[in-house]
Amino acid sequence: MQVYDAKNIKYKDGLAEKRRKVFVVKALFFIGLVLAAAGLILYLLFFSGFLDIREISVSGLDKVGSDEFNYGLNKRLNSKWLGLIEYQKNVMFFNSDAFKAEILASFPEIKDMSMNKELPHALNIDVTERETAGIWCLTSCKYFDREGHTWGEAAKSSGFLILVVDDLRQNVQEIDPGLLAGIMLISERLKEINIFINKFTIPDKFIGDFNALTSNGYELLFSTDSDIKRQLEVLEIFLTDKRDDPPVGGFHPQYIDLRINGRIYYK
Repeated sequence: MQVYDAKNIKYKDGLAEKRRKVFVVKALFFIGLVLAAAGLILYLLFFSGFLDIREISVSGLDKVGSDEFNYGLNKRLNSKWLGLIEYQKNVMFFNSDAFKAEILASFPEIKDMSMNKELPHALNIDVTERETAGIWCLTSCKYFDREGHTWGEAAKSSGFLILVVDDLRQNVQEIDPGLLAGIMLISERLKEINIFINKFTIPDKFIGDFNALTSNGYELLFSTDSDIKRQLEVLEIFLTDKRDDPPVGGFHPQYIDLRINGRIYYK
């Protein structure tokens, strides 16, 4: 009788080995299937042109040149993820919010912008530009709107066709909203009584007083220390009285001073 040592017996579980092989094959098949599906989706989204932006409509551009605007748009469309995939050309992945922020930062003359995506290939862009209220001259002359936003470079001019403000103050970089509101009120109210302003002048040592040169050649002196609306009311009453006076060569003052509330001085 032969005796076997159990420690030396080499036992091989064939069923377990077979199961391991089946598991590995299934895992590899599943991984391959996932990779193939991901590759197919990646191809359809970014390489097949299935959802590429092909039709772009831009409306509302006037102050901003179309070439400058399109340069910013193309820069966004051609941006790449990981330096490989131009994902922004896909209409679904185009980042409207990021593009809007870039455009508003680059073009201060644009007030707002809305975008509408139309699958599968269209992108519609509607631009709202700021309305020019006039030209404000500090260290340089720039266009401005009623909210005090400035943009561009404007030629210094005079005349009532466009509101001009010559700000002689030093070390001033922004338009004061309160002063702007007063100037806009004066310009609009005087137009109603056929008095047109060629230019507003804010002196270097500004303490509230400023001047308005009319198209008739005389100056109006205003002050922010008293109510601008009240100063205009007094001016209208004064001019009405002068028109009702018997004409003696007409009324041609050098200036009309409205700075003291409720009173008028003129020369």
